[in-house]
Amino acid sequence: MTTARRLLRRLRVALVPGGGQALALAALAALLAAALVSAPLFLAAAEEGAWLGERARTDEADLGAVLDTTTVPTSGAPSPARIGRAGELDEGVTAAVAAAGLPDPRLQVRLREPLLAEGPGGLTGLELLSRTGWEEQVDFVAGGPGDGVAVPRRLAEATGLVPGGVLEATSAQGLPVSLPVTGVYAEPVAPLPAYWAEQASLFVPRIRKVTGLPIPRPPVLLAPREVVLGTATELQVDLFLQWRVAVPDSIGTDGARDVLARVDGLRDALADPASPVGRLTAQEDVARPTPRSGLGDALVAVDDTVALLRSPVRAVGAGAGLTALVLVGAWAGHRVRRREDELRLLLARGGSPVRAAGQAVREALLPVLAGTAAGAAAGWLLVRQFGPAPRFPAGTLPPAAAVLSAGALAGLAVLALTTALLVARLDRGGRPAPARLPWLAVTAAVTAVVAVPAVAGAAPGPAGGEGGDGGGLGVLPLLLPLPVAAVVAGLLTAGLSRVGRGAGRRLPAPAFLAVRRVAAASGTSRLVVVTTAVSLGLVVHATTLAGSAERTMDAKAAVAAGAETVVPLLRRTDEPGPAPAGTALVSTETGVTLSPGDLDTDLLALDPAEVAGVLRWDDGLADRPVRDVLDALAGYRGDRVPVLLAGPLPDDALGAPGTDLVLTRVRSYTLPLEVVGRVAAFPGQPSRTPLVVADRGAVEAVLAAGGRDPVQLLDRQVWAGTPPGVLLPELEAGGHAFDRETVTTAGAFAARPAARAQLWSLEYLRAVGLAAGALGLLGVVLHALAQQRRRRVAAVLLARAGLRRRSADLAVALETGLLAGLGAAVAVAVALPASALVVRLLDPDPGVLPGPVLAVPAGTLAVVAAGVAAVAGVSAVLAARARRTADAGLVVRGAP
Repeated sequence: MTTARRLLRRLRVALVPGGGQALALAALAALLAAALVSAPLFLAAAEEGAWLGERARTDEADLGAVLDTTTVPTSGAPSPARIGRAGELDEGVTAAVAAAGLPDPRLQVRLREPLLAEGPGGLTGLELLSRTGWEEQVDFVAGGPGDGVAVPRRLAEATGLVPGGVLEATSAQGLPVSLPVTGVYAEPVAPLPAYWAEQASLFVPRIRKVTGLPIPRPPVLLAPREVVLGTATELQVDLFLQWRVAVPDSIGTDGARDVLARVDGLRDALADPASPVGRLTAQEDVARPTPRSGLGDALVAVDDTVALLRSPVRAVGAGAGLTALVLVGAWAGHRVRRREDELRLLLARGGSPVRAAGQAVREALLPVLAGTAAGAAAGWLLVRQFGPAPRFPAGTLPPAAAVLSAGALAGLAVLALTTALLVARLDRGGRPAPARLPWLAVTAAVTAVVAVPAVAGAAPGPAGGEGGDGGGLGVLPLLLPLPVAAVVAGLLTAGLSRVGRGAGRRLPAPAFLAVRRVAAASGTSRLVVVTTAVSLGLVVHATTLAGSAERTMDAKAAVAAGAETVVPLLRRTDEPGPAPAGTALVSTETGVTLSPGDLDTDLLALDPAEVAGVLRWDDGLADRPVRDVLDALAGYRGDRVPVLLAGPLPDDALGAPGTDLVLTRVRSYTLPLEVVGRVAAFPGQPSRTPLVVADRGAVEAVLAAGGRDPVQLLDRQVWAGTPPGVLLPELEAGGHAFDRETVTTAGAFAARPAARAQLWSLEYLRAVGLAAGALGLLGVVLHALAQQRRRRVAAVLLARAGLRRRSADLAVALETGLLAGLGAAVAVAVALPASALVVRLLDPDPGVLPGPVLAVPAGTLAVVAAGVAAVAGVSAVLAARARRTADAGLVVRGAP
């Protein structure tokens, strides 16, 4: 046992000779690994997060595959056998779906024409429908499913039908059919369950426009597939057939791509003329079912999001990795300085810089490996916990492992190179040192190059695309405040020695010591100010950009969609019923002319009282509350049409003061206007074109007085505070016609790939920036400890000269606070103006008002100030502890 312990001890001494140094190197390696691995992991999580977002906002019925057909012949004479072969067609499609590896399809089949049956009020139309799994989706009040039909309760009560009875019906051509009744069910009511949501037109009553009373839909008879097919064959009534293939709930992007590939394979299989479905549809001259799916569009949005994220995330990750490599190099330099005497002795005995570098790599191998593993685990946990999604696609591990390996090798290479160069300098003897790189001038040149696009206002090209729009975040805006902060901090520290001469002579001893030490501006003190300015500058810059992007996104989303759900209505010859309760009906018109300036504008006419309950408002759109804005419209008592003007307007658009304004639609109408307010933008404004927001009642009164019908002249929209799943069935019940493709929701703008990529990339930058800020403040603390060790002799002499411990501790706190405070002041002074320049470039959709909004991060500034104060206090405490543990006699005897 003793021998084993000795071997382990020798192995530890050989591989990890310095415990504290090894721990510091392991921490730096962990930082390097976490920074590098977070980029590919964040992109992978963003892919999953984008997919989850697309799935959440896309109706499941649209996301899955849908196949439609009918037995109606496409051309020529109909085949008498086509209806009877519908079951064969279903079996062929089901087999093709199974062969493609997709879930079992849900079949829906119904008669193309309703059946007719005698009722108390005469003939009643009946819909005959079969849907896979319908038996579990209705509540039976009597009987149950079987080899017959289930009738709705209202039909059973009106006709006296009961389970075991027979429903006598006829086709539209007068052919009779007898259908056994097996059950009575309660009809689903709005809001319909998800299973029946696609069948709202069959179950949700329409609203009578005059009385507002519901008009019941024709009763729906539910039956097994065989009953519907047999009835259609017996009566020779054509069928509508539909198959739906659902996307499994638990799949990620990999599963979604696999499903899409299988749907494409299914499409090719059904298109094959030699397939059973191809032969049958050709023989019977019916339409071949072809799958359609919104899954492809969803995955395109996912890919666009990742493409826009890739460049900024990689740039930030690479920058963080380079910073960590610089710290590894600094650690290597510190190691050489601590072992300078030992290394000089080895050089005198014939050693070489290469051998010293090899020894450094051997000692650093285990700490680097351990730190890399810990950093990889930390990066994985942090991205999984706080990233866009808690899971990653398959194939994420290999590229992340490759990045980790490259980072570990780069860290060892930097360590070896730094050691070799510094040992070579020790070996130079009396030869002159090589010329130093003028880092301040080089950094100033880099700053000028980086700042040109931001100052000029040129938008960075989006990753993976061309042009300046689309929300892509270039690399240069991310780097802008860093070189600027470095240059300003370098110039400031370079002038400290001149400014500080003679300063502080009348100050108390602690303040005098702190000021003189800072004014001395040693190389390490200058480096502390520069690194603190850069790290805290990144914190302020990142939080400003992220907060500004969020504010901009909120404002644009409010303008892009006036309410939670916006439904443009189609014009109809018959007027529908009233809009659902709690909604607002607005009228719109594009391409109207505002005179006397002949300015092209858009018109939005609304009822202020109706809109107040559903309007999505952002406080940045006006200089007064939304209630006051709407009251200006509602409270007008003049004889003109009160309007708000929204958006940018030329100076001459309104003419001279006192000029009457009119809004004209060529050969249609003219509205006399009275401007009661101006706003930067208004919810529902479709573009940057100026918008005239008018009182709808006043507009309709003017149009009616001119003999024009507002319903036929103006487009109309329904604004509601409820989601589409609740609103759309209510609109259908009221007889309102609309296209589901044009329905807009409040979350649609933020779900755009450009908007989503911009927000996520800035969130990633903010996370890296916060880590950099914490690291920078930690560096200030370590610098204070190093200074205390370097000043041990001076501390002993000052104590013997009468400087009390409390004064010495206060001097350390003041010195550290001044260094950190200078860095923080430079960071704030540089980062806020730089961020104001960059924010102008962060517009995910310049076509939507308002423009980018600057949000000053007051909370972050307070945290930075608190961090500086905390660093000063911690440094003083740690320095005092180090001073108390030092033996004054040994310190003085060991002094040179």
